[in-house]
Amino acid sequence: MSRPKPDRGLVGAFANAFDGLRYAIRTQRTFRIHLIIAAVIAVLVFALDLDAVDAAVVVMAMALVIAAELFNTGIEAVVDLLVQQNHHSAAQIAKDISAGSVLTTTVAAAIVGSLVLGPPLVRTVGLGPETAVMLSRWAAAALLIAGAVGLVRLLRRSRRGPLPHASYSSGNHPV
Repeated sequence: MSRPKPDRGLVGAFANAFDGLRYAIRTQRTFRIHLIIAAVIAVLVFALDLDAVDAAVVVMAMALVIAAELFNTGIEAVVDLLVQQNHHSAAQIAKDISAGSVLTTTVAAAIVGSLVLGPPLVRTVGLGPETAVMLSRWAAAALLIAGAVGLVRLLRRSRRGPLPHASYSSGNHPV
């Protein structure tokens, strides 16, 4: 077990934050995937010469996905620690909900990317502005519909019976 870090003020706070990022990069495959996708999108933002507001919207969407992945990693680490010491019925629920937040922000970021990056990207292949906007809206609508269909399937599955890890439930949490 590692010792607590001494309080080093602001410098220590930044050092701790960088330690957390370093840990996530070294140990979390999905975090690395999100970083690679974010790097590709950052190149697109500059290559497509987006205006400041559009670029800021895309950057915020990317940042939310990365932050959600970091929160997910932190929650999973704490849950794993608690389960090692004393099994609790809500452990899997907490981990699943945390992972669901990453999925939600990723789908939302994909929709934002489609709406903001889509038109200039499609125009680079020679299609007109109206076609570019229409295609990006169709892509965003398809992502939204796919998300909605996924949610409906989950709701139907939960009505048919318990979820696969319902055996972890103590009765205090609806599963």
